[in-house]
Amino acid sequence: MLGPDETWALTGHPVGGVCPFGLAHPAAIYCDVAPEFDTVFPAAGSLNSSVRVSPRRLTSLSIRRWVNVCRLPDGETRT
Repeated sequence: MLGPDETWALTGHPVGGVCPFGLAHPAAIYCDVAPEFDTVFPAAGSLNSSVRVSPRRLTSLSIRRWVNVCRLPDGETRT
Protein backbone atom coordinates (compact mmCIF):
# COMPACT_ATOMS: atom_id res chain seq x y z
CA MET A 1 0.00 0.00 0.00
CA LEU A 2 1.22 3.45 -0.88
CA GLY A 3 1.27 6.33 1.54
CA PRO A 4 -0.74 9.49 0.81
CA ASP A 5 2.16 11.40 -0.78
CA GLU A 6 3.21 8.50 -3.01
CA THR A 7 -0.40 7.87 -4.02
CA TRP A 8 -0.88 11.52 -5.03
CA ALA A 9 2.44 11.59 -6.94
CA LEU A 10 1.73 8.40 -8.90
CA THR A 11 -1.99 8.77 -9.55
CA GLY A 12 -2.84 12.45 -9.21
CA HIS A 13 -5.69 11.46 -6.90
CA PRO A 14 -5.95 11.59 -3.09
CA VAL A 15 -6.16 8.42 -0.99
CA GLY A 16 -9.85 7.51 -0.88
CA GLY A 17 -10.51 8.98 -4.31
CA VAL A 18 -8.13 7.02 -6.52
CA CYS A 19 -9.93 6.01 -9.67
CA PRO A 20 -8.84 3.82 -12.59
CA PHE A 21 -8.83 6.66 -15.12
CA GLY A 22 -7.31 10.10 -15.40
CA LEU A 23 -4.08 8.94 -13.81
CA ALA A 24 -1.05 11.22 -13.63
CA HIS A 25 1.18 8.37 -14.87
CA PRO A 26 0.36 5.20 -16.83
CA ALA A 27 -0.40 2.24 -14.58
CA ALA A 28 -1.63 -1.32 -14.99
CA ILE A 29 -5.29 -1.46 -13.95
CA TYR A 30 -6.82 -4.72 -12.72
CA CYS A 31 -10.44 -5.49 -11.90
CA ASP A 32 -11.91 -8.40 -9.98
CA VAL A 33 -14.01 -10.72 -12.15
CA ALA A 34 -16.38 -11.78 -9.38
CA PRO A 35 -18.99 -11.03 -8.38
CA GLU A 36 -20.50 -9.53 -11.48
CA PHE A 37 -22.68 -6.46 -11.25
CA ASP A 38 -24.64 -4.52 -13.87
CA THR A 39 -23.35 -1.24 -12.44
CA VAL A 40 -20.21 -0.33 -10.48
CA PHE A 41 -19.27 2.91 -8.71
CA PRO A 42 -15.51 3.53 -8.87
CA ALA A 43 -14.06 6.59 -7.18
CA ALA A 44 -13.87 9.66 -9.39
CA GLY A 45 -10.81 11.54 -8.20
CA SER A 46 -11.91 13.04 -4.89
CA LEU A 47 -12.95 11.84 -1.44
CA ASN A 48 -16.64 12.48 -2.06
CA SER A 49 -17.25 11.58 -5.68
CA SER A 50 -17.84 8.46 -7.71
CA VAL A 51 -19.08 7.63 -11.15
CA ARG A 52 -21.85 5.19 -12.11
CA VAL A 53 -20.71 2.97 -14.97
CA SER A 54 -21.24 -0.51 -16.37
CA PRO A 55 -18.31 -2.92 -16.08
CA ARG A 56 -18.18 -3.10 -19.89
CA ARG A 57 -17.81 0.69 -20.15
CA LEU A 58 -15.26 0.74 -17.34
CA THR A 59 -13.25 -1.83 -19.26
CA SER A 60 -13.30 0.30 -22.38
CA LEU A 61 -12.11 3.31 -20.38
CA SER A 62 -9.37 1.86 -18.24
CA ILE A 63 -9.22 -1.82 -17.29
CA ARG A 64 -6.38 -3.66 -18.92
CA ARG A 65 -6.74 -7.01 -17.19
CA TRP A 66 -9.44 -8.87 -15.31
CA VAL A 67 -8.26 -11.05 -12.42
CA ASN A 68 -9.83 -13.34 -9.85
CA VAL A 69 -8.59 -11.97 -6.53
CA CYS A 70 -9.91 -15.03 -4.72
CA ARG A 71 -7.69 -17.47 -6.65
CA LEU A 72 -3.92 -17.66 -6.88
CA PRO A 73 -2.45 -17.51 -10.39
CA ASP A 74 -1.73 -20.93 -11.91
CA GLY A 75 1.43 -22.46 -10.49
CA GLU A 76 1.60 -20.25 -7.37
CA THR A 77 1.17 -21.54 -3.83
CA ARG A 78 0.74 -19.81 -0.48
CA THR A 79 3.74 -19.83 1.81
